[in-house]
Amino acid sequence: MNLSEIFALNVKKRLNAINLTKKDLAQLTSVSRNTINAVTSGKAKMIRFETIEEIARALRCKPQQLLDEETDWAIYKWAENYQRGLKHE
Repeated sequence: MNLSEIFALNVKKRLNAINLTKKDLAQLTSVSRNTINAVTSGKAKMIRFETIEEIARALRCKPQQLLDEETDWAIYKWAENYQRGLKHE
C-alpha cells in the first residue's frame, strides 16, 4: 500500500471513529470538497503538508497518525467515548 492509500484509509477510519462525513471535514477546514474526495480516494499524489496538518487538526489527531499504517483508531474511539462519559458525570 502506498502512502496516499494509507493516508486515505486513515482519514476514512478517523472520520468514521468520530462520526463525521467528508462534507463535515470540508466545513471544518479550508480544504475543498474536491480535495477531500481526492484525498479519501487514495488517488491524491501530492498533498501539501499544510493540508495534512489542517485535516489532522479537524480530526483531532496528529498528522503522523494519518500517515502511519499501524494506527489503531478503535483505541481512539474508545478513549473519546470514555472521556465524553466522564464529562457527563
